[in-house]
Amino acid sequence: MRKLAIIWVVFILINLSNESVFATSTTSDTSSVTVENSWQAIFPNATELGEKESTLPIWPVYQVGNLIGYLFESIDLIQIPGFSGEPVNLLIGIDTQGNFADVKLITHNEPIFLHGLGEEPLFRFIEQYKTLSTIDTIKVGKRKSGPIIYLDGITKATASVIVINETILLSALKIAKAKLDGFSATPIAEVITDKFTPKTWQEMLDSNYIKQISVSNHDIESAFNDTQVENIITDIIDETNDQFIDLYFAYLNVPTVGRNLLGKRDYERLMSELETGEQAIIVMSKGHYSFVGEDFIPASVPDRISLQQNQLPIDIRDMNFYDFEDIHSPYLTNFESYKLFKIKQQAEFDPGSSWTLSLIISLSRGQFFDAVSANFDSNYQLSKSFFFYPEIVEPSYTPPWMIIWENRIIEVIILLIALTILTAIIIFQHQLVRKRPLFRWIRASFLLFTLFFIGFYSQGQLSVVNVFTLIQSLLNKFSIEDFLIDPIIFILWIYVFISLILWGRGIFCGWLCPFGALQDALSWVAKKLRIKQITIPYKTHSRLWAIKYIAMVALAAISIYSLNTAEVFSEIEPFKTAITLVFIRTWPFVLYAVVLLVLGLFIHKFYCRYLCPLGAGLAMIGWLRRFEWLNRRAECGQPCQLCRNKCEIDAIKPTGEVDYNECIQCLECIVYYNADDLCAPKIIANKKSKKKKNNIIATTAYYTP
Repeated sequence: MRKLAIIWVVFILINLSNESVFATSTTSDTSSVTVENSWQAIFPNATELGEKESTLPIWPVYQVGNLIGYLFESIDLIQIPGFSGEPVNLLIGIDTQGNFADVKLITHNEPIFLHGLGEEPLFRFIEQYKTLSTIDTIKVGKRKSGPIIYLDGITKATASVIVINETILLSALKIAKAKLDGFSATPIAEVITDKFTPKTWQEMLDSNYIKQISVSNHDIESAFNDTQVENIITDIIDETNDQFIDLYFAYLNVPTVGRNLLGKRDYERLMSELETGEQAIIVMSKGHYSFVGEDFIPASVPDRISLQQNQLPIDIRDMNFYDFEDIHSPYLTNFESYKLFKIKQQAEFDPGSSWTLSLIISLSRGQFFDAVSANFDSNYQLSKSFFFYPEIVEPSYTPPWMIIWENRIIEVIILLIALTILTAIIIFQHQLVRKRPLFRWIRASFLLFTLFFIGFYSQGQLSVVNVFTLIQSLLNKFSIEDFLIDPIIFILWIYVFISLILWGRGIFCGWLCPFGALQDALSWVAKKLRIKQITIPYKTHSRLWAIKYIAMVALAAISIYSLNTAEVFSEIEPFKTAITLVFIRTWPFVLYAVVLLVLGLFIHKFYCRYLCPLGAGLAMIGWLRRFEWLNRRAECGQPCQLCRNKCEIDAIKPTGEVDYNECIQCLECIVYYNADDLCAPKIIANKKSKKKKNNIIATTAYYTP
């Protein structure tokens, strides 16, 4: 058995050493992308490439002597570490108006593309920038209406593409600000907070402190006349009321506007809720049309209104200001709908300059037809006397990992709750296992959560590759941001590391490993199908453990020499095939993963026992554990062998001690330890106690007169 396992591992490693053998998709050679051979592909109309400038790492591009744009490598300007811990390098071209001419990939080390999905999805992603501009607000995610441009992301590679998006935008904006007109930073007005004059509603309206957008049914009919939706206009208008919507809006940070409109109490609450540099506007309306829509989600970005300044979109977000608080405004109760929206400091919104609010009304004939939209705009500008202009301060930079954490906050919360539950299970194990059916239901439910939520949905499968990244980071320049790029992986590693020091490797291997949970599920299937299990003698079993330790040491050594090579050889782990890519991969990888799972039908957790280098690495760290907390009795091992025979992963020695390096903390031994009807020492002790009690009762009865 040992020789067979070693031969199998060697076979897999030899084949995996050159992944191109298995590749079925054809991708371009990224290493061939250079400025010299790609500038005309990026600028098809260009006739000349200028010399690289000495002050900025850019190449000017000309058409018959006229400057038409600039070419540059992103790595010369911005170095944001990707999922691999290394930055992606892209060749970017922008024209003299700040539009993207094209983007080409030069080099990267993202493992999901190199050893998983292939590079074709990455090429398709960066192609989306061709029609965009450096002044656009570009995000990665599901498409929504409004001023923000959403790019189609790549499933299972969200962290990588967010980093690439930030790399492209920040490097391009850096060049645009340095070389193009209209991109340099200008001072942003700040409110004079101690200036207040009482005003009535009409006075604020007459002074343009409050602006109005009034839309009638006739306006709607005119806007959509001669369009493909003109026949369905009646679906959104109320023929009994000619007023489609009467909308009002105002800027609230200025006391003369905000305090008069909201009332002193609510204005002061608003100012306390806004962070430094944040702005707030209010939108109010009458009429049967809602400016946020019936399916609007509180605290989100509205789809039906947008804000622009200097022809640039400004992101606004609902504040939930009156969702849980009483209204003290003397005016808001006169409106059918009202919302306060926040503008973050990063938006670079200047309240002292003119800005525009747009009401967006969209109609569509159905989900398979493009929507037709009409905009109703109104400009807004307050008097300069309300503001002062400080010295220019560059806006703060939001690292990509913070964007990713914000986008995945729901997943983070769910995971933290799950880890809290798991901690409670471990702490109160003895109380819980006394109710055997309940405990086994809880464990099965948690493993399903691990498989489907942590594994398939959140892509939280820990891997030995993560260990390689840590080794490289420690050998070079350690940065915590390299590990914050994936919040699920980061949180799991923190939890696993703490549990390793306390209890050993078992908490991860037995509860938090998606591939381990998949093997547990197949083991349950094997029991239901009554598949006969292969029993490996303990002596052979303990010798086979060496395979995973050898694999771990070898991979760690290779990673020091070459991280890319180590990532290729780390395919001894079937995690990427089975969990990350859900078996959508070339056939040798799928075959390998399936063979391991089939073996698991006959030998419980075959891969975990003998091949898993990650498990071996965790066991090595687990040698430092502080506690051996799985209770044993003096009779365990001699004469009682019940727990050892029931331990499916065979982590209990013949002498009765638990081998914490192999134990996966399934707690089945604790079930038997606490079971009065299963644990032989407890059964004997209970019989003796009962016999002693009966003797006492009999003796008492005999001597009682």
